[in-house]
Amino acid sequence: IQLMIPRSGCDPEINVVSIGAKILKKVADENPPLDAILTDCSSELKVSIDHIILSLDWLFSIKAIEFNGVEVFINEA
Repeated sequence: IQLMIPRSGCDPEINVVSIGAKILKKVADENPPLDAILTDCSSELKVSIDHIILSLDWLFSIKAIEFNGVEVFINEA
């Protein structure tokens, strides 16, 4: 997990923590389906879909989000 924490010289625009925070904000504000998260976040943040998927995977791994097959939900606990 220490490798995911931004360090000196690390571009925050492509870091899973930074991207994950932006994804969480988008989900909280709009509650978009997964396909919208992938395409919208990729174009809005100007990162590859791979970065978005890695960030979603990280958020799921730390139990920040849940996925029901269509929509992404923020865990409240």
